[in-house]
Amino acid sequence: MKDFMDEEFKDLEQELKMTKESKSQLRTKIMNGTIRSKRCQTKQYLYIAVMVCMAFFILSPFYSTTMAGLAAKVLPISITPSISDGEDTSDLTEQLFKLVEAEGYAVSSVGVLPSPYLIEIALELNDSTLKQATKELEPKILGFLSENGYDSYEVKILQALDAPRPQKSNDLYDQVREIVKEVFTAYGYAEEADHELAGLKTSWISNTVTIDMPDHILESTEIIADIENEIKKEKLKVKDVKVTTFNLEHRQQDNRWAYIVSDIHDALAGKSRYQLEGISYKVKNGRAYVYIKSNLDQLTSKETTEEIEQAIREYLALPEIQEIIRDDKYTIQLMEDKETPFIEIAN
Repeated sequence: MKDFMDEEFKDLEQELKMTKESKSQLRTKIMNGTIRSKRCQTKQYLYIAVMVCMAFFILSPFYSTTMAGLAAKVLPISITPSISDGEDTSDLTEQLFKLVEAEGYAVSSVGVLPSPYLIEIALELNDSTLKQATKELEPKILGFLSENGYDSYEVKILQALDAPRPQKSNDLYDQVREIVKEVFTAYGYAEEADHELAGLKTSWISNTVTIDMPDHILESTEIIADIENEIKKEKLKVKDVKVTTFNLEHRQQDNRWAYIVSDIHDALAGKSRYQLEGISYKVKNGRAYVYIKSNLDQLTSKETTEEIEQAIREYLALPEIQEIIRDDKYTIQLMEDKETPFIEIAN
């Protein structure tokens, strides 16, 4: 158990990067029931995130956790669903995005990185310098964070060197994806066809189509043969078709809990009262396991740990969260160290 948790939280340090775009994509998957394939699957820990594109940024100073003399409000913990009644509610990245835009600045991105909690705001500057923008924005950002209970973080205001280039449309991939969707639908697997089952690996030598095949489909051989025939009929430049299998129910459950874990993280991170060090999860044998690592001391932090437990229970009981969780079995632990839990919530 200890080795597993060590590895989970070490990996989380490198891999959990949350941006407005990544949260929006995750919510869309949950609300539409569309679970995108994980092309490079590793262990099932928190994959909410999309890498912040550091190549576009230039360095600027960090603003420390002293809050520039502001005292953060001590607010009772409340875990708020990022989706309410089918609509997005603003999370921290979206709120900061709107705050900076309201001050007349064009925002390239807002990203949040965990442990240590770092907020990065990248600006597209035309008529002002980074120094001027920082002087104007810093007190407003720090004040907003203080009002919302954040007191353990760093803020980094950056300048985006170049605007991200729009991705070019890949006609070959679009054609392959359409063929895959039509063939799966023809065999009676319309629901499965709504998932992203096709991929394309390209090189200067050849193109290879990758197919994620749900393992409950009995006609997999026939489906692949038909896909290959359609590719040949359309005379697409594809050399090979490679197939991997996955369990659809497992992947759907995994994505549901990525959303749950994201909400819990958002409520705890950046607030010294909870001393969040990391959060990870995995789905195994139909049960979701969530591990929340905190530096709290069990003997002196009973009131705080009970507050966290109550907030999690209230969050899980919300109708919109019950709808997402469905009949999933779960175990949620707040960890004192990497093997001893303060609390455990399970069904």
